[in-house]
Amino acid sequence: MVEIVLPRYVSPKRLRSGSIGYYWNCPKIYRQAGCPWHSGPLGVDLAQDQLNAAAGIWNDRFDEWVKSRDSSRSATPRPLEDHFRYGAVGWMLDYYLTSEAFLERVAEPSRADYRRILKRVCEVRSPVTTARYADGMVKEFGVKAANQVYKHFADAGALRTAEKALMYCETAWSRMLPHFPALFRKDVPNPWNGVTKRRREKVKKGHVDRATTYRFAWGAVEKGKPELGAAAVLAFEWLMRPSSISAGYASWTNYRSAAEPRKIKIRHRKNGGEVDHPLEAVVDGAVVRFYEEAEKILAAVPRRGLSIVTKHDGQLYGDTTLLPKAIREMADDLGMSGFTLDKARHGGMTELEESELTEGQGKALSTHTTSAYRVYAKETEQRVLRATMKRFGHSETPKSPMESARKKVRK
Repeated sequence: MVEIVLPRYVSPKRLRSGSIGYYWNCPKIYRQAGCPWHSGPLGVDLAQDQLNAAAGIWNDRFDEWVKSRDSSRSATPRPLEDHFRYGAVGWMLDYYLTSEAFLERVAEPSRADYRRILKRVCEVRSPVTTARYADGMVKEFGVKAANQVYKHFADAGALRTAEKALMYCETAWSRMLPHFPALFRKDVPNPWNGVTKRRREKVKKGHVDRATTYRFAWGAVEKGKPELGAAAVLAFEWLMRPSSISAGYASWTNYRSAAEPRKIKIRHRKNGGEVDHPLEAVVDGAVVRFYEEAEKILAAVPRRGLSIVTKHDGQLYGDTTLLPKAIREMADDLGMSGFTLDKARHGGMTELEESELTEGQGKALSTHTTSAYRVYAKETEQRVLRATMKRFGHSETPKSPMESARKKVRK
């Protein structure tokens, strides 16, 4: 008989059936101190690795509470649901969210959305038994249950949420299957593969051109908010995502630095990409400044901190709605309602295509690594005209705004 080593705060109990049940119990001193978790079942007749994994969830949350209590008495711990029974759907999803399979594969900015969606999945109840799917065992969760979860969100009109629930759960199942194969069904290991998505008319994001972007940027400078103008320029010229801008991924130290006085280094938060964009080059013996107007906007921004775009107190906008709100209010004030950083970025991506760059060149500038790059450029009249002229063998094509700008600089 293999001896079981009990993890912290775990005690065994002989059940009437003769099996051994394992339970996690919070120490009395911490229950009296206000710990919200007192006890919970871990499972029956568990092997050592199964017991360690089941107890690990409870002990991790307990340690988190102790740490937050020591650092700040007012800190509110993350509530532990009652579905942390080894092998349960809720247990498996929570284990996934704390595993390397999640932390290494999902970028930090996207993790909060995964947690939010999967928490909502755990709250879905069966329309027949009214029991939460999270409390059932992974081995008992089939295609019918997966369909019901998807249908729960889709019937409420939240098709995008339904799609995310399907995608995130499908990923969680596939990532956890190699680690706990005994917990999954043999006939249909990943039931989410059997769910049929409903057709959804996707709203395409708009874009703005160069002239519109700079009209906003100069308007923001005149209104005393040059940092908002800089945000628009960073999105359009250097293809930065709004979340990267608000999180401070465009810094003054990377703009014409001592090491690279003719470049600006742009870091992208989502995929960790970096690009050293040249700001100037010698063409036909003359210095050509590629982003002369953009640099004039940057010159109007006071250096309140390391980041180019900050609030007036030098603090970052961070992962909040503050920057989008400030952009929206400025756009309304300038009579440009509807202008967003997303549209500015998509406008910059569209200009790449209008300039007839190869996909590889476009990816090099935007740091895209997948085919997602193709969906950003919009089907503008300029692109269609260029394609038509090439189709009929005309070598001379209309000049793009970027090409016209370069000619003016050379003169």
